[in-house]
Amino acid sequence: MLRRLQLKGVYKSDQDNILRDFYFPALSVAARYDRAVGFFSASTLSHAAQALSVFIQGGGKIRLIVGAFSEQSDIEAIKEGLRQKEVSDQLGTQFLAQLDEADDELFQQRFKALAWLVGQGRLEVRVALRAKGMYHDKVGIITDADGDAVVFAGSANESASALLPTMNYESIDVFPAWREELAEYYEPHRASFERLWSNKSRGTVVLDMPTALRDRLLEVAGGMDYPPEPEREAEIAGRIREAEEEADAATRRRGPQVPDTINGFPFEIRDHQREALTAWQAKGDFQGIFDLATGAGKTITAVYAMVQMSGAIKGLTVVIAAPYQSLADQWCEILEAFNIRALQCYVSKANWYDALQRKILDVQTGATPFEAIVVVNRTLKTPEFQDAIARIPSAQFLWIGDECHHHGSESFASALPQNARYRIGLSATPEHYLDEERNAQLKAYYGEIVFSYTLKQAIQDKVLTPYNYHPRLVELTLPEAEEFIALSDEIARQFARDQGQAGGKPSIGLTALLMKRSRIVGSAVNKLPALEDALAGRRPQNHTLFYCGDGRMSYDDDEDDDVDETKDALPSRQIEVVSRLLDSLGWRVSRFTAREGRRERENILQAFKVGLIDGLVAIKCLDEGIDVPACSTAYILASSRDPRQFIQRRGRILRRSPGKNIATIYDFIVVLPEAADDSSGAARKLITSELRRVAEFSNLAENRFEAYEVLRSVLVNYDLEHLI
Repeated sequence: MLRRLQLKGVYKSDQDNILRDFYFPALSVAARYDRAVGFFSASTLSHAAQALSVFIQGGGKIRLIVGAFSEQSDIEAIKEGLRQKEVSDQLGTQFLAQLDEADDELFQQRFKALAWLVGQGRLEVRVALRAKGMYHDKVGIITDADGDAVVFAGSANESASALLPTMNYESIDVFPAWREELAEYYEPHRASFERLWSNKSRGTVVLDMPTALRDRLLEVAGGMDYPPEPEREAEIAGRIREAEEEADAATRRRGPQVPDTINGFPFEIRDHQREALTAWQAKGDFQGIFDLATGAGKTITAVYAMVQMSGAIKGLTVVIAAPYQSLADQWCEILEAFNIRALQCYVSKANWYDALQRKILDVQTGATPFEAIVVVNRTLKTPEFQDAIARIPSAQFLWIGDECHHHGSESFASALPQNARYRIGLSATPEHYLDEERNAQLKAYYGEIVFSYTLKQAIQDKVLTPYNYHPRLVELTLPEAEEFIALSDEIARQFARDQGQAGGKPSIGLTALLMKRSRIVGSAVNKLPALEDALAGRRPQNHTLFYCGDGRMSYDDDEDDDVDETKDALPSRQIEVVSRLLDSLGWRVSRFTAREGRRERENILQAFKVGLIDGLVAIKCLDEGIDVPACSTAYILASSRDPRQFIQRRGRILRRSPGKNIATIYDFIVVLPEAADDSSGAARKLITSELRRVAEFSNLAENRFEAYEVLRSVLVNYDLEHLI
């Protein structure tokens, strides 16, 4: 039974034989199997049918859901009980056409397994239609006779045009359902499958198996005297795997290559990316900073450079430093598209230390034509890593600092490799708005900003998505305003005391006061009703981001209770209060913060990408590096004064994605109430600081004049109309 199997938590096809190590043993003890895959093709059908040859030997049943393209008109017609047979017949014709083009031996073997199960009445197939694109969820639920279950979810690089049944890459996370502490990971997948199967999933309609496909399966089943054998499937899959490994090795030997396609779309370097590389060479002598708008392709630009250089510099060694593991993982994925398999120097030293030593030795002895290493900033600072990269010959060393503004801090002064002849710094916000010392240190290592590509240019060139900007005014309560004014007065006094101190940096005391005042603005209690008002009448929408502050707030969301307003409610973290509000409004959301572990964040992000949850409620973890191009809406409930933060946040939702024509930003602007006793001018200073963000956002918005109309009374009152 399932509990007796030694199953791993994660399987990756480049490291594991998933068919042999997971599918065969798990399905050999299965009594029921629920499976959902992406859009229909011979490739995905074969993928879904893995190891069904061993499942057949039991008496279990399987429910299979596949996805398909659909027009909005078809969705509406089916919901109204119209055209169902017409749409089903069209799908059947499309499905058979794809099956007829696939003559691969492994596909035929697995198709027979599906046919046998249909013939025995043990397989039901349904088709999920979505108006926007296709159904992407990839999940499986294997249940044994004891009622124990294993839920697995993940991805395969399925292609809509794939005809062959082999999957070049697959990764799955496995969750034993008898482990209650993992319930928050596997229960959403179980619930999602049941909603789909019952045709209750939002934005989706589900049809029974098209008659044409059923007839084809029954026809194949009728010609079979016995079911396909697991040994035969394993033998065919083994041959294909060996052939793919040989082909992969041959490809690797060719070294870095510019791909024809990336993510299924034709690849061609953009004009601004070529200009950046030309400026890097001409202005900086192969050193400098690329100031490219978030989403404008900084990573691709740098990878393209290393591919071109690899043909000219024998033994080129590229070291890429990223601030977080999520960013490092994204680098490795993009490098794979360019036929570069990088050594990942993060997580555990045991995973990379010996391999790094071997690679550096190969570089020193001229035994390798090219090497790539990806490291996170924390590992970069370690003595073991520093010692290794110090031995890379300078003339072969290309250093790439992603989100390089992090490297302007004093803590990186001795960590950045001085022996790197070639240097690229990447950032959408390379300069700190207050700290010139950091800026000078950054440029001392990387060189000057050799090329800039603004957000305005990116939108005009259709590299990024245009957006609408909707500011919402939020007044502080009188107690909040009084505390804000008192803190502002104390900050002014502390600032005066700090004048003339060495270093010119804020004292610890001043910094603490500034943070405390910032939390009052970020956690203003009236932001909750303002958010509820902004969401009124709107259905939950996939791929939505909610940015919160790190402070606490007292907020009673139970309107039915007779509450004593003079009694203080127990303060909760703003992110928790916002999450509860969204949940009460029918949103499926998850918090995405530093409190969630690495694997938990990976699972949350995967669920967000495929639409199992509608929104992410975050504090700072989404400020850099999370790449979900489908994100189209953001609610900014809290923001620091640092332009770097709100510029990065805006960039999260402007990336191009199929079907995404406009992005939307809701921004909550805090002002003091008119009744506040403000003799020191704190109200004017507050709105002035908030208007810096408003001006930045509204200036490039499609509805750029709305901000002025919303804020007009405040602007006129404080004589600040010139700021927008």
